[in-house]
Amino acid sequence: MFLYLELEKHMKKNLLIQIVVLIMLLTCACDREESNAPGLPVDVPDQIMENSTITFSEEGIRSATIFAEYVAVYEKLDLKKAKKVLVDFYDKEGNHTSVLVADSGVIKERKQKFEALGNVVVISDEGIKLETQSLRWDPEGAKIVTDDFVTITKDKDVITGYGLEADQELKHFVIKKKVRGKIKELPQEDLKDSL
Repeated sequence: MFLYLELEKHMKKNLLIQIVVLIMLLTCACDREESNAPGLPVDVPDQIMENSTITFSEEGIRSATIFAEYVAVYEKLDLKKAKKVLVDFYDKEGNHTSVLVADSGVIKERKQKFEALGNVVVISDEGIKLETQSLRWDPEGAKIVTDDFVTITKDKDVITGYGLEADQELKHFVIKKKVRGKIKELPQEDLKDSL
């Protein structure tokens, strides 16, 4: 009989331990965040658009029109990730100034900010060409900025360097470091001014 009582006492103790462990496991499982649930990707857009157009304007005047083959929209972040991007830029009067093409772009529509990424080329209406791997467009100053390597070509003249700040027409620009250039044609009026 003594053996039977000892065995029953041991079984109750074992059962109590198993119940406590089960409660702990259930409590831990309930505390897990939904984002860690298997099968749910973290970077899921709210909306996907194809062949889309986004227009930025300031005081009713168009400042940029962005065309993209693919756009993933993340509403809460005010973020749009675009692929195969073409952008038309306009001055403060609404006149076309330049065009940009890039592999991809990041758009903050409410802030009217745009960043171009991958094989970025900007060509002004005057034929000046900028090539780089990334750039940011600042609509307030109508400027484009990058820290990457840049190549600027006008006719046969080529200037390269790292880092750039320029107006979106590419008429005025500053290359920040390691500037190099090949000037093929110097206009006669520039020669007279330098003598």
